[in-house]
Amino acid sequence: MVAEAKAPIIVCDNLVRIYRVAEHDVMALQGLDLVVKAGELMGIVGVSGSGKTTLLNILGGLDRPSAGRIMVNGQNLLKLSNSALDQYRLNTVGFVWQQSARNLVAYMSALRNIELPMTLFGVSSRMKRRRAEELLDLVGLSDRRNHKLSELSGGEQQRVAISVALANKPKLLLADEPTGEVDEANAQRIYQIFKGLNHELNLTTLIVSHDLNLAKHVDRVVAIRDGKVSSETLRDQRPRGDGAEHGSTFTELIVLDSAGRMQIPKELREQLGLQRYARLEVVEGGILIRPVDDHPGHGHDTNSVFHETDSAPKETRLQQWIRRWLKRGDES
Repeated sequence: MVAEAKAPIIVCDNLVRIYRVAEHDVMALQGLDLVVKAGELMGIVGVSGSGKTTLLNILGGLDRPSAGRIMVNGQNLLKLSNSALDQYRLNTVGFVWQQSARNLVAYMSALRNIELPMTLFGVSSRMKRRRAEELLDLVGLSDRRNHKLSELSGGEQQRVAISVALANKPKLLLADEPTGEVDEANAQRIYQIFKGLNHELNLTTLIVSHDLNLAKHVDRVVAIRDGKVSSETLRDQRPRGDGAEHGSTFTELIVLDSAGRMQIPKELREQLGLQRYARLEVVEGGILIRPVDDHPGHGHDTNSVFHETDSAPKETRLQQWIRRWLKRGDES
């Protein structure tokens, strides 16, 4: 009997996000497609500016896409009103940020920090206290319940932050560089907490990180390049004969988007001499990609065409007004 596949909790279809910076449009997401099943423990990686934090902000209801479609836990985020989006952030999604200042209130104890989001949600005092104590016990900080931020180490602060994110029992946990400001030992402990939460609570967890070892701690790593999902790395646990984990193997897959496009890694393009054009050939068992050297457009630097115009200084508003004023004078 085939096990029933888990339904997706996140579906992003052709997601686009455009920001206006000065006088230029910047496309942070360029038609991103992503499906995450309920209960997944997934990592997201990419260089700075690739779009990973933009995606996390949209999934968390902190930003809205410019185009495309996005469903999270059965809710169409594009159609939610501002008040509905507030409720979504309060009870559907939990956040863990890299900086402690974004996670915790400095003058409150660890216990009071965890109780705060439940207060906003209208939970009774007795239920708040019980839930907060359970969460502190879950992350191994019961003995630090009355300590303030200044009395906690960086690793302890992040563990309290995880408890705060779980206060209102979210369906989705988002973590942005959660180990970026802690040492290796605390990073390992934080990853173990995420693993335990995912296993015990079936909590869908997405972790954005620059950590090269992230793949060892999650089931799937999605790489974002130029605002699109470019590849995925899957971890396959190999059990020993006694049922214990023997080790992990990793498989990297290139991702095709909804239009059939894929991104070939730069190192492979350079190794094979692939530039602007390539030839596809159907062979037994797959497709062969060959470089093309005899195309008329091969080797032409398109950037040089626009260099002169792009570098020319633009008129200020005053200069534009003076030019129009002088033109009217000439016409009269």
